[in-house]
Amino acid sequence: MIRRKIQEDATGCGLACVAMLGGIGYAQARVLARQLGVGPHDRVVGRGDQARTVRNAYFSDARQLRRMLKLLGLHAGPERRLARWDALDRSGIAGINPNRREGSWHWVVYLHLHEGGCVFDPNPRVRSERRTDFGRMKPHCFIPVARA
Repeated sequence: MIRRKIQEDATGCGLACVAMLGGIGYAQARVLARQLGVGPHDRVVGRGDQARTVRNAYFSDARQLRRMLKLLGLHAGPERRLARWDALDRSGIAGINPNRREGSWHWVVYLHLHEGGCVFDPNPRVRSERRTDFGRMKPHCFIPVARA
């Protein structure tokens, strides 16, 4: 069973998702990310006078998450757009609540169950272990993940 991991970095949601699915600690996921060159890096987000620099960021894209999962013995399929939660028929990593201005989103783990799915959200401000409030999470993209 998946155990929820809390992201320890402001932009470490992808790392926490890899840790949850790979059954490792967040610190181990951070080491793995560094070995693959995922972070930490300074990154400019936003445009024009709205631009700001995020220091020591662990922003991760689908390709980077797939590489980390592969090293942990998991198979991650190609990223695909996700418009509705009920379109999912397997477990994986979902990108939610896109911020169009910054070109970013938040990664969570979606667990597909026979009685309905649930989300493990690495955001430390989320209090519940499992989320089922799908109306509050706007889906953006999805990476299916399975044991290799």
